[in-house]
Amino acid sequence: MRSSQRVYTYLLTILFLLFHAATVAAVDSDDPNSLEALAEAGGKYVGVEACLQCHESQHKQIIRESHGQSADARTPFAMNGCESCHGPGEKHIINYIAAGDKDPATVESALVAFSGAKASPVEAQNTMCLQCHQGGSMLNWHDSLHEIEEVPCSACHNSHKPSKVMDRETEAEVCYECHNDIRAQTYQRSTHAIREGKVVCSDCHNSHGSNGPAMLTQLSINDNCYECHAEKRGPYLWEHYPVTEDCSLCHRSHGSMHNFLLNKQGTNLCQQCHAQIGPDGTGHIRTFYDAWDKDAKRGRSFLGRNCANCHKVHGSNHPSGPNLLR
Repeated sequence: MRSSQRVYTYLLTILFLLFHAATVAAVDSDDPNSLEALAEAGGKYVGVEACLQCHESQHKQIIRESHGQSADARTPFAMNGCESCHGPGEKHIINYIAAGDKDPATVESALVAFSGAKASPVEAQNTMCLQCHQGGSMLNWHDSLHEIEEVPCSACHNSHKPSKVMDRETEAEVCYECHNDIRAQTYQRSTHAIREGKVVCSDCHNSHGSNGPAMLTQLSINDNCYECHAEKRGPYLWEHYPVTEDCSLCHRSHGSMHNFLLNKQGTNLCQQCHAQIGPDGTGHIRTFYDAWDKDAKRGRSFLGRNCANCHKVHGSNHPSGPNLLR
């Protein structure tokens, strides 16, 4: 079943890519955010030396990083330097000279700006990044929630210097700038080791998009969990149906006030489905008589107040039958 689902998903991905390619080819050439329009608006390329006249500090930053390695043919500096990303700088310089003694920050320019008060439209910024960053983890960007919400690449990445999102110790800080509710969950009683840096957002999510729900790296929530919790996959002789369907039916992945990241405490969680069994064990298929009160008939699970004392909730190979007994 899982293999057929994967084949189906791959076929959908291929169809989406073909559709996207046809859509891009049909885009009006007058689009102001297209690469051709941006290059025409900026005039001619002037070279890195011209940029250095005003932007020396930015140049010192970028030549220490991957984007600024001119010896590597894959980098912007191996092509047109700063203008590989910001676009041709001729009109930028002309506007600056024409402005005289005005503050350079106020000079209108055709250059693509990635931050600041005069940042270019998100589409224009991301178009520049997508010139080089295609395929791999970027394969599903055009159908991702971040792209739909018009999040610019520069919201998480800094092309001139090291980005916090590329470091496992600081990655979560970048994500928390928008996902502050998730940060709050990581401070609850039971949580993955996110604050300790042993688990980071990118271990489970692909921020550039995926075929799974919630931009998960795998096709389903369960497949994502099995990457670390392989022992829960089974196969078991007796399976617990909620487990095979969706781990999040019982667990909260980012944090919970209950043990083992459970949605609810102890028997309350099980009673969401097994409502016929009362909190004191009444209604249980196996019962015993209270030694002090012969008329009180209670389930034996009442002693521990926890179904897991007797049952293996993820599945069982016990020969007693489908009761998931230990």
